[in-house]
Amino acid sequence: MTNKITAITISAIATIAFTACGTNKHEEVKTYKMSAAEVFQASCIKCHGANGEGNPEKKTPKISDKTIGELEQDIYDVKNGGSNQSSGTTHTVMEHNMQKLIEKGYDYDTKVMATYMYETFHK
Repeated sequence: MTNKITAITISAIATIAFTACGTNKHEEVKTYKMSAAEVFQASCIKCHGANGEGNPEKKTPKISDKTIGELEQDIYDVKNGGSNQSSGTTHTVMEHNMQKLIEKGYDYDTKVMATYMYETFHK
């Protein structure tokens, strides 16, 4: 009797495992109106500077000293209304501005933008 229960249990687990492996999930690929470079040049550069040096008069922080990971987390934070997972800065003004920019078509992939910024700042 226990062998029969064991066989049924193993069969059920195998069926579930194979069914899960066989699902055909399609990840939606989002396309953006502008490239990260175009968004940075048209918008970000105004306050953060061409080399990420920041602008004390506008109270925008220096971002050229951040790693790609820190940039990506900060950008994610800004785009998602502040998850407070960032590298320690507050983004209240930028969160508001970002929503306005997205409405105008200045949307981008956070990983692509972080990579673009890092590579631009470290030429």
